[in-house]
Amino acid sequence: MTEREQLENLCRWNRELVRENTRLREKLGRSEHTGDELRCANANLQLERDATDALLGEAMDHLTGGSQR
Repeated sequence: MTEREQLENLCRWNRELVRENTRLREKLGRSEHTGDELRCANANLQLERDATDALLGEAMDHLTGGSQR
């Protein structure tokens, strides 16, 4: 293999690596975005759970005639 052929192969391989790197960065960006959305949804669900728990506690207190503490 001549030096020119080696250089051509090296350039071709470099272009493939650049394409793969770009693809992986895009995939990572989408994954990070999905992770952010999931964390936000989880935080919202935790707030709803806490609010529901508080409302349920008030309803149970009301049904039992007040707090039994």
